Amino acid sequence: MVVLGTLRRDPVWLALAAVSLVSLGLFLLWPLATMFGKSLASGDGGIDFGGYGRFFAERSYRQAFFNTLILGAAVTLCSLAVGGGLAVAVARCKFPLATLVAILPLVTLVIPDVVVAASWVVLLGKQGLVNSFLRPLGIELPSLYSWWGLVLVMTLNNYVYAFVAVLVGLRSMDRNLEEAAQSLGRPPGPVVFGVTLPMLLPSIFGGAMIVFTHVIGSFGVPAIIGARTPVLAVKAYHEFVNEMGGSAQMQTTMASMLVLLGAAALLFQKLVVERRQYQMEAGRAPLAVTLTGWRAGAATAGVLGIVALSLAPAVVAVITAFTPAVGPVLRYGGFTLDHLLHAALRAPDPLYHSLFLATVATLAGSLFAIVTAYLIVKRRSGLTHVLDILVALPLTIAGTVLGIALINTFGSGWLILTGSWTIMALAYFLRRVPTSVRAAIGPLHNLKDSLEEASMSLGVNPIRSFFKVVLPTIWPAAAAAAVLMWVTTLSELSATVVLYFGGMSTMPIEIFQQVDSDRLALACAYSVLLILTIFIPLALARWKMGLKVGAIE
Repeated sequence: MVVLGTLRRDPVWLALAAVSLVSLGLFLLWPLATMFGKSLASGDGGIDFGGYGRFFAERSYRQAFFNTLILGAAVTLCSLAVGGGLAVAVARCKFPLATLVAILPLVTLVIPDVVVAASWVVLLGKQGLVNSFLRPLGIELPSLYSWWGLVLVMTLNNYVYAFVAVLVGLRSMDRNLEEAAQSLGRPPGPVVFGVTLPMLLPSIFGGAMIVFTHVIGSFGVPAIIGARTPVLAVKAYHEFVNEMGGSAQMQTTMASMLVLLGAAALLFQKLVVERRQYQMEAGRAPLAVTLTGWRAGAATAGVLGIVALSLAPAVVAVITAFTPAVGPVLRYGGFTLDHLLHAALRAPDPLYHSLFLATVATLAGSLFAIVTAYLIVKRRSGLTHVLDILVALPLTIAGTVLGIALINTFGSGWLILTGSWTIMALAYFLRRVPTSVRAAIGPLHNLKDSLEEASMSLGVNPIRSFFKVVLPTIWPAAAAAAVLMWVTTLSELSATVVLYFGGMSTMPIEIFQQVDSDRLALACAYSVLLILTIFIPLALARWKMGLKVGAIE
């Protein structure tokens, strides 16, 4: 009988593995190495640590660095508190609308950051809806453009990652462990802190790592409402814009520091999780307690309040898109279609560009993900182990950092990509392909090697066996991942803001520019178009392919 062999015994898959490695080496490792190299380069071609010395010596850079750390830590802690509390309520309590509450927060994952920021400006800005209502009453809220505004908006935008991680952890616990502790006479407090919390630590740290890396690399929210609180991602972009044609040392130094921060967070999380591994019997999660009376009402109101706040940006964007405006002044109470007509018919190029780039990146990413996942799972070797590590690397790299690395590498030399749509599609591909690879890996682990081996033993060549046996198994997961890759690519801003050029503006760039010009109604009109462009394909995929919104459905 034919047995699945190593790459050396199958030249076709060996060639595909080599192509995958060369592609990641050329378009990922080389730009990162170039970026690190330029951060250490001196004017005479030698090694110079002056960029890092200046980074820690000058107050503006130190301030951006520590602001980034503090913001990341603050939002992570707040997200764990909000998301963890919501997860406990959903997993351990039964109350009205509990099932709906478990799904609704996931909607925020596909609302673009730039839409969130623009909507909160409309809601809580100086001339926003809330302040316009409260000001005649003599009530003045703290400025949105401050620490509290950043932490509030980014917490409501990121708590879902902690919510999903903790909820999955709670539902995978074995209730026998808690019941055993209770049977020994231990009160609820020691059971929670001595049994439940230690078992949840891997999930908690996993969610915390996702939130922290997302926050420190975020561009849209800090750029729009964090002007008074400079952070590394935004400052690196400003340095990049200011230094075009000049020294690239400081922009690459800041970008390198962001990479190091993300890598340090990933390493810390890995070390903690490896020491906190527990084997439990699956499917025996603690039973939920049914709440009645005022407790049920309070729980429902509390969790729905959190969910409503996180979904408020989408509602505000829709209302404002139909609101007449005179310059930056919004005339609420009126109705107009002018803003949407302008965005959809008079100036639709950003929409077309976003659709084109997302489609190209998704097609390339889906093909690459299917092949790479198969190599990693079914053709294990030293090469595929390296491939597995490389394909996960973009998860720790902020979009702004990736954009700076690409433009510093492909802006000159033998391969010039700047000033073309190719470099934008490449950035989208690199940013989103790790998720697609992970989605395809899951079903492949569940596919028995004997099925493919039986096909080949009947004389079917390995490639045809792959299409006949393997592809049908992973196709549902790969198709779902492709849809998610497409919709998340549509909302990409952090890499785009560095790479886009005149005549190739995308929807997030257009929204960002409209907000920067105080044309909030037009920004919200583009936001509504973007939300519709994201949700319609997602709904169709959910209906036609049974695409799950998340692991907790």
